[in-house]
Amino acid sequence: MRNTSKYDRIRTGEVTDVAEMEKKLRYRKIEMAHPYKIYYNAKREAWITPHPLDYKKRIQRKTKEALLEALEPLVLDKPGRKLTMSDIYPDWLEYKIQITDSPNTIDKHEQHWHKYFEGTPLFLKPIGDITVEDLMIWGNSLVKKHDLTSNKWQTIKTIPKGIFQYAYMKQYISDNIFDNLRITVKFRQPKKKISNSQIFTNDEYEAIINDLWTSFEKKKSKNYLAVLLNFMLGLRVGELTALQWSDICGDYIYVHQEITLLQNTELLNKPNFLHQFENGSIKTLPNQENQKYQYVLVNHTKTHAERYVPLVPEAQKIIETLRALSPDHRPNDFLFEQNGKNLTIRGVNSVLEYACKHIGIEPKRSHAVRRTVASRLSAVQYSPDGIRDILGHQDLATTMKYLYDPQTSAEQLEKMQRALHV
Repeated sequence: MRNTSKYDRIRTGEVTDVAEMEKKLRYRKIEMAHPYKIYYNAKREAWITPHPLDYKKRIQRKTKEALLEALEPLVLDKPGRKLTMSDIYPDWLEYKIQITDSPNTIDKHEQHWHKYFEGTPLFLKPIGDITVEDLMIWGNSLVKKHDLTSNKWQTIKTIPKGIFQYAYMKQYISDNIFDNLRITVKFRQPKKKISNSQIFTNDEYEAIINDLWTSFEKKKSKNYLAVLLNFMLGLRVGELTALQWSDICGDYIYVHQEITLLQNTELLNKPNFLHQFENGSIKTLPNQENQKYQYVLVNHTKTHAERYVPLVPEAQKIIETLRALSPDHRPNDFLFEQNGKNLTIRGVNSVLEYACKHIGIEPKRSHAVRRTVASRLSAVQYSPDGIRDILGHQDLATTMKYLYDPQTSAEQLEKMQRALHV
């Protein structure tokens, strides 16, 4: 039979002096802060509970009072418990910089922090005081306020989720409650846009290909050839501009790196990214002195997966034209380098906008070229998985979003008439 402790006498009201009442309140606070059950083991004649920071470990004491005293520094005296998410964010971001190889990912975190989280009430509340209810109210309100899609929510919640994981790792909190957050409001359902705004329809395709060749013949600029080649490859624009002569492998082109625009150049001075410069995994492109934003070459694609894309005869014709313009090229020279400067992402979109205006259609940008390639392949029954491989997507669901009907309205109407004709 267990002994009646002073704590039990406090609970039953047998002890009434002020000091004992204060102790009673303190013990109750410890119990409330402790995430696990406290129980008496008669066989061991001891009070036992899981360790608040490691469930697999156990703490046991002869009396409940002694057990609560042992728990106090573990559940009440955490130095980080009173830190807010705003306090922790800079440390978390610095931690992320150490474990990521993408400066643009860090830049995106900064943008999302300023837009959605900075200075908001939840992010100014001590993280140890935040409840699941707080998270539920905050998360659902945020989705409603900004009319977020599910994809957008998944992207921006990376920051608070990461802060909670970091706080748990640093033992600022004894339990990571963020995973209990559930969004119950409806996400905005993105509507698939109409085909002629997202791709080049059959008549536009023919017109823009002819216009780009005509412009090239007049100006002999590789920029036109770059866009023409991408109508045969469907690469991301950063992958296109990063192509080098050594990437041409017979009837295929090797896609393994990309050029990206870095808006926060201060990140380049961080130790992790300095290390990447030293080992060559990130390179700054030349002729960018005193520019606010800089283009950098990274040794991976967006999905960190390399691939080989087939070169159809028309693509090989374009490459041979490029060879004629660069008879003395070296293996590591960029395909579209001209007069000491390489083609930029902005340069590709400028050529497209100019060509669209020339043929009398609304401007379309480089991603419309990717969707066009995917849609034209789908229209001739090219397998979805094959299209996914060419585009470099990780999952088929993403590829399916790129598929539109490339037919013109007149072509669609004609097919309907044939199909429904009696």
